[in-house]
Amino acid sequence: MKPHPRPRAPAPGARRIESAARRLFASRGYSGTSMAEIAAAAGVSKATVFHHYRSKRALYEALLGDAFAGFREQLIPLLDTGRDLEASLRDFAGAHFARLTRMQGTMRLIAREMLSGTAASSDLFAGSEMSRNFSLLVEEMRRGQERGTVRADVDPGLAVFLVLAANWFLFQSSALLRRNPDMGVATSPGDYANELAHLLYHGLAPPAAPAAEDVP
Repeated sequence: MKPHPRPRAPAPGARRIESAARRLFASRGYSGTSMAEIAAAAGVSKATVFHHYRSKRALYEALLGDAFAGFREQLIPLLDTGRDLEASLRDFAGAHFARLTRMQGTMRLIAREMLSGTAASSDLFAGSEMSRNFSLLVEEMRRGQERGTVRADVDPGLAVFLVLAANWFLFQSSALLRRNPDMGVATSPGDYANELAHLLYHGLAPPAAPAAEDVP
């Protein structure tokens, strides 16, 4: 899996603009945020914002691009079907949930736009690096099927989706789930990652009973 270059680190002024934009996009959405509001929140002029970013879309894509590149560099290598698959799933799930928690502003920004259903948000995500990252994970699952470490009769795309979806839902509703006595595993990220990996690897069906030995 060939690594892709990370976007160039923004200048200090651009970092301040990105920080303000991230907060506003996360709370108001892409369509509900103007460049003037971003400039005011960053404490700079609107001209300064346009000096660093030619448009609101370019600024938004810079935020997304950094998040997606970080995901690709830090997380995708953890899903390695060439080694112990259960351990690989555990490491990936744990690191992904930790990243969601650590980057809450950016992740809530992404989640808001994904759930908005607007034409603008659809355009932003169509063919994006997020889709590319998903495809890279699916490709690794397919390699596992070729290696014989992943069952050949499972849908690799659904397998990846289940890991990501479980982490995203826990991230979005962790405060509520941690109060639910039936979700005690949600109180410990380590236990959660272990249990999720165990469930995905072993499934729900009980192990087959050993065949009775022939009696002479």
